[in-house]
Amino acid sequence: MVSFDVSSFNWIAIVAAGVSAWIIGGIWFSPPLFGRRWMAALGLKPEQAGNPAPGFIAALVNSIIGATFLRLVFGAANVTVVSDGILVALIIWFAFILLPSAPSLLFTKGSPTAFAIVQAQHAIAMIAMGAMLTAIR
Repeated sequence: MVSFDVSSFNWIAIVAAGVSAWIIGGIWFSPPLFGRRWMAALGLKPEQAGNPAPGFIAALVNSIIGATFLRLVFGAANVTVVSDGILVALIIWFAFILLPSAPSLLFTKGSPTAFAIVQAQHAIAMIAMGAMLTAIR
């Protein structure tokens, strides 16, 4: 039976994993890396972005919540080593993030470039969270 008991969770590891994913996103979407290219692919100009603070806060909260649920999955799957943490995180990304998002390209005529930039960031963030949740026990 799957347990949703979080009393044994290492909350430092969960917060560290969430913060690592958040930092990766911040760097990934910064103007020098992929930010300009991503915005251009969406047809946006930097001045249209507005105040980024609410987005940064929401992204941090989402990353910590995501790390908590990833830790729940790790517990159910008995994931204890870094290589397994990375593998399970990538499987979750592929099955529950990439695949459900892909049809939006067909139905919304979205930008394949923007989609690829976002999905690559998601995959890297999941790898980081999977590694941190298993490395910090």
